[in-house]
Amino acid sequence: MKRSRSTNLKTTLITGGSGFIGQAISQQLTRDKDQVYIFEPSPKTDTQMQRRGSLLNFSDVSAAVQGIEVVYHLGGLLGTTELLRQSAEAVDVNIKGTVHVLEACRQVQIKRVFYPTKPNEWLNTYSITKKAGEEFAYMYRQIYGLDVRVLRWLNVYGPGQKIYPVRKAVPMMIFQALHGLPIEIFGDGEQCVDLIYKDDLARITTEYMALDRVEPLTRDTGCTIRMTVNALADLIKQMTLSPSVIRHLPMRPGEEPAKPVTLLAIETAADLLGLNHIATTIEEGLAATIKYYQDLLQATTDVVLAHYAPRHQ
Repeated sequence: MKRSRSTNLKTTLITGGSGFIGQAISQQLTRDKDQVYIFEPSPKTDTQMQRRGSLLNFSDVSAAVQGIEVVYHLGGLLGTTELLRQSAEAVDVNIKGTVHVLEACRQVQIKRVFYPTKPNEWLNTYSITKKAGEEFAYMYRQIYGLDVRVLRWLNVYGPGQKIYPVRKAVPMMIFQALHGLPIEIFGDGEQCVDLIYKDDLARITTEYMALDRVEPLTRDTGCTIRMTVNALADLIKQMTLSPSVIRHLPMRPGEEPAKPVTLLAIETAADLLGLNHIATTIEEGLAATIKYYQDLLQATTDVVLAHYAPRHQ
């Protein structure tokens, strides 16, 4: 069945819009000629119109959604092991902040709201808060009729992703490979990652939001490439011509290799949209990502090396 897509230009607000994925979403919406605002305590970019404020202040959130038609709620605290000592703060930002966004959108009758979730097999602060936010999203849809749409975002990568303080596999491995440092893998490396290039994710997400109507279901994005962490490290080492050795370390708290991600049985957003053909190959995506980290200013490189220095002494 052909899905109907809205072609009307929209006024959009992205919470967390200056982050790695927020910028990709913003750039895609701008290409689609939408009017894009970002909501951050201190926006880090001047390329979009800005509405400043805190997710913890309902008045700020309420003011930010005035005159907006579509909201992408991407703001929050990230990390697995990194958040274990910030659980109370993460509960406030990731759960209370999400409720603030949903309630503000309900009050001004926002047309559509997007909420990204994740597989929640692991028992850590981030997974728990994202699951709670997802449940609140569906509560607002069921009780108030708010058109909240949810997709599971898996392992997103690409140019512009931060190397620290939240540690992600692709940028960290590339950085280690480029500097001849040991490429560190937590666990035996046979656990799988489901990789999706940031531009693919942005296009699928924004086109999913452009559909006139969707079922109240959580879907995977689609266009992901599954491979073991060992295979990812080997490919990065090969593509960077790195002399780095691979070092296996104990699993970090809050991450469990015995609980691999299970993809959802229902059709993905890419299936629904007919976008499976857009998937960026892992070689193309890594090539662009490697080039980005090769071009990092030396000052940035020094900061990253200092941040992780104790492990390499």
